Amino acid sequence: MQARAESISRTPPSILSMGLFRVRVVVYNLDDERRSREIELIVDAGATYPVIPAPVAERLGIRASEDMTFTLANGTRLARKVGWAGLAYDGRKTHTRVVFGGAEDVPLLGAFALEGLGYEVDPIAKALRPATQFLL
Repeated sequence: MQARAESISRTPPSILSMGLFRVRVVVYNLDDERRSREIELIVDAGATYPVIPAPVAERLGIRASEDMTFTLANGTRLARKVGWAGLAYDGRKTHTRVVFGGAEDVPLLGAFALEGLGYEVDPIAKALRPATQFLL
């Protein structure tokens, strides 16, 4: 899978001072993995789904499958389109729902994708580490 790096510079400095950190992931079209982009996301295990800038998702041919309403930390409710995409990080891949982010939305890596990739957040090291997987 060949990816072109794309910098996402809309991250407010205050977000990173809250103990969150950035990672570079590859987002790709599930029907054609060659349609991919490497992008930078803020790791936020409190967010449900990854937020990908809508123009990136559209360029990759990721189709919106439905509209969902999301609640921000301040209680504001926003409607966003969501679809399915592939996400790759450090040699692991997963299929994940992605939110088509608006112009003011911070690109995020949320809990759904973290679990699919088999990673957990190490808040002290500000890094992702392989999660212990349980089969109960």
